[in-house]
Amino acid sequence: MLTQSNLWLAAQELASIQLKYAKSGRTLNEAALCGARDFIEWQHYPNNDLVDSVSGYEFYYHAHASSEMPSGEHGHFHVIQRSEDAFHHLLGIALNQQGLPVRLFTTNEWVTGEDIVDAREVIRSLKGFEMTVKGRMAPVSRWIGALIQLFGVEIENLVLERDQKLDQLTKKLGDRNLALNSREHHVLTECKIDLMARLSECLLDVNS
Repeated sequence: MLTQSNLWLAAQELASIQLKYAKSGRTLNEAALCGARDFIEWQHYPNNDLVDSVSGYEFYYHAHASSEMPSGEHGHFHVIQRSEDAFHHLLGIALNQQGLPVRLFTTNEWVTGEDIVDAREVIRSLKGFEMTVKGRMAPVSRWIGALIQLFGVEIENLVLERDQKLDQLTKKLGDRNLALNSREHHVLTECKIDLMARLSECLLDVNS
């Protein structure tokens, strides 16, 4: 369970990173593109994903075709944990055109080709998220870690609801594999978030 002090530190970290990019005239979206001049639909940024071979955590940023993107969204991160022979998707984080996170979501197994695991394992992985990253993507990695802490309650609920949704879909279709590969079910659970409100809440609570 995160203490208020931990949340304050996460809020400070995230706000500091956002402010640093803003002062340099960049958005988090631009930072996520890892120096690429063009933002091409479906392409991963960075090209081979950002991977921490020690922890197994990785992430990439991309966007779908404009017709498939929610209004106002620029793209999204996929956060993953990989082992020697498999990987599982932890969380999706969507950004708006200004580089602010606006939506969190979970996906069905076929979307990323993962080996889906129980919600409890996903939650455990998210709570331990930490990557050792150097260079221009290091702040982005820290930003993701801070965001996961700040919205820990919402994320845990999303992952638990994901499993409930899969159970319901399995009963409806009569087969778990059919549920996991149902092209009609891409995003399984999602919720909108307000970063500025959460930052204000965390920072003001400690100072009050």
